[in-house]
Amino acid sequence: MNTDFLKAKNDFLEAAKRTYDSGIQTGTGGNLSVRIPNTELMIVKPSGFTYGSCTEDNLCITDFDGNLIDGKFKPTRECTLHGNIYKRYPHVGGIVHTHSVYSILISMYYEQLELVTLHSELKFGCPLPVVDVATQSVTPEELPKVFEAIDANPGVMGFLLKRHGLVAMDKTAVKAGQTAELIEETAQIQWEKHKMDLLLKK
Repeated sequence: MNTDFLKAKNDFLEAAKRTYDSGIQTGTGGNLSVRIPNTELMIVKPSGFTYGSCTEDNLCITDFDGNLIDGKFKPTRECTLHGNIYKRYPHVGGIVHTHSVYSILISMYYEQLELVTLHSELKFGCPLPVVDVATQSVTPEELPKVFEAIDANPGVMGFLLKRHGLVAMDKTAVKAGQTAELIEETAQIQWEKHKMDLLLKK
């Protein structure tokens, strides 16, 4: 079997397990993908499955336009977002999207996720933008908003979708999952700071 596919598959399954175990996504929400190197294909989470239920038997392989190439189940509806990020940014090898509570809260009240900790400052280098999209999944018409936010912050490792959640990007899916955890941790600290600041003003 193709070595590149095997590496991508193992990366996907490890990232799915780690994200499930971390608790930053509950239920069947969120989605995960990994680029299959040297192809224009990606492995994506099937729609309606939890991160924890991802196995070799239910993986979906699609092209970057979201067309199902191999698999028995319907792929995530966020294929448009994932595939177009892979098309535009060759350095991105894995994407993790979760509906994490604190990231959603920050997206509702702020225009960006601030670097409120030394760790986030070291890892991210710049605040993460909030992208305001009107639909539950990012449509082709709204992709320019995502691209504008990423292009304005070269090297940015993720962004928040307003009222929706976080999107983390990295060289691998496992690294993207780690980035997602740090985004949510930073969002929680920023939110607690927000609450404290309100109390101190009283």
